[in-house]
Amino acid sequence: MEYQPNLDNIKGNGGFITKVIPGSVAAELGIHVGDRLVAIDDQLMRDVIDYRFASTEPKLALHLLRGEQHLVVPVAKDIDADLGLEFSEPLWDRLRTCNNKCPFCFLTQMPKGFRKTLYLKDDDYRLSFLYGNFVTLTNLKEEDWQRIDKQRLTPMYVSVHATDRYLRAVLLGKPDVPDVIADIKRLGEMGIEVHTQFVVCPGLNDGTVLQESIEALAALHPVVQTIAAVPVGLTKFRFTGKAPQSIKAAIQVHETSDWIDTNWERQPLWNDTLQLNSPLVPSGQPDLGFCARSGTNITTNIPLRTFRPEEAAAVIALLEPYQHRFRKQLGYGLVYPSDEFYLVAEQPLPPAYMYDGYDQLENGVGMVRKFQDDWELVRHKLPIRTRASKRIVVATGTLAAPVLRPLVERIDRIAGVEAELVPIRNDFFGETVTVAGLLTGGDVVAQLREHLPADLLVLPRVMFDFAAERTIDEYSLNRISAELGVPVVLGRDPDDLVKAVRGLVRSSQPVLELAAA
Repeated sequence: MEYQPNLDNIKGNGGFITKVIPGSVAAELGIHVGDRLVAIDDQLMRDVIDYRFASTEPKLALHLLRGEQHLVVPVAKDIDADLGLEFSEPLWDRLRTCNNKCPFCFLTQMPKGFRKTLYLKDDDYRLSFLYGNFVTLTNLKEEDWQRIDKQRLTPMYVSVHATDRYLRAVLLGKPDVPDVIADIKRLGEMGIEVHTQFVVCPGLNDGTVLQESIEALAALHPVVQTIAAVPVGLTKFRFTGKAPQSIKAAIQVHETSDWIDTNWERQPLWNDTLQLNSPLVPSGQPDLGFCARSGTNITTNIPLRTFRPEEAAAVIALLEPYQHRFRKQLGYGLVYPSDEFYLVAEQPLPPAYMYDGYDQLENGVGMVRKFQDDWELVRHKLPIRTRASKRIVVATGTLAAPVLRPLVERIDRIAGVEAELVPIRNDFFGETVTVAGLLTGGDVVAQLREHLPADLLVLPRVMFDFAAERTIDEYSLNRISAELGVPVVLGRDPDDLVKAVRGLVRSSQPVLELAAA
């Protein structure tokens, strides 16, 4: 789950303090919740990264704003001792927005009317370092590179999509993309490790293009630590009316007034084709067509669509030999298909050792395998029976439903407990969107009514925002509970599910006897 900044809290006048840890250095100095940290010594604080670096010194001068009052607070502490401050946002100056026009950009596949942070096209290298958000590196200025080097911001997470510069220009929807291989090499010279991903589109950057990209990134190991392949996701709002469902049509969405970022120079759209041997854009000639490979033009009219099961299986078949090769050469797999490829292809997930520590877990790589293995570790904690009948409903997206079904069936075997799994169809974004993370509160409420009453409803944690406060369509946990008339809890993993069941059973004074299997 990528971090989503709250623009209301990024004011450009320091970090808003939301917590002063009791007994900390800051508490002893009388720093208040609501103060803003503007500078330490003579250094303005741009973000929490600056704060972490500057606050390690034993003697400091904190410059604070308390309302209109400017305070200077001298600090004497042990070196590296934490000041004990927490902030509303990690970024305190302007958020770095995305200057690309990716045809598969999810933000341009949403209807109007949601909160403004959901339309925020962020591409901020600091969020990559802090939270593992993927960035393209296309908006870095020289001072950004110097800062990455000076503060050793490692690791970074980079969306590559394709290493061929022409094809990457297509996938980023702009003609002036830098050479990603050169960028990653530069990061390596700074001692920065990189985790990479491809958003794979059928017929565009799969097949031989994907092979070439893997080979190019693997040659950069150990700077490149992992390579993930993630299938493209499209909502029913990607194409509207009778518009052609093509790459060009998807990029043109970024050209509408709703999506022009005034912070960046507007780039023109491109010619329809570009021959394989064409040079990069000459000075003063901004048009860059779409590339051609092996004599076959990749044009603006190529369809943009999701993977069919047999195509997903082909991607797995392409990647798994690379994993075996790299495991022999490097000691680990290096390249990983995301779980969605296996689920779409209806193939079993690889064993845990194939994920080598789950470095890209939050990118959907190995999440299902870890979930299944974690279930085996906690299933024995389920009670055998309860004295009062209870009914529990577990909801998830249609993609994950087969994964959860064995767990819910096991819960249903507890004497006195009725458990039902309800796959939620994504009517809002369309049936091509099957992941639990994009379920809306409206769809959940509408589709669960016929499965009630129940004593407890378990919803996927991932369908709520970073703070677990609201869904993508502004439903809070309390609102869903009130509209359905049932207590609701969130589940992230099997342990959460087992705790929910035990809590439900405990409320009816269960026999305290645990299941053996």
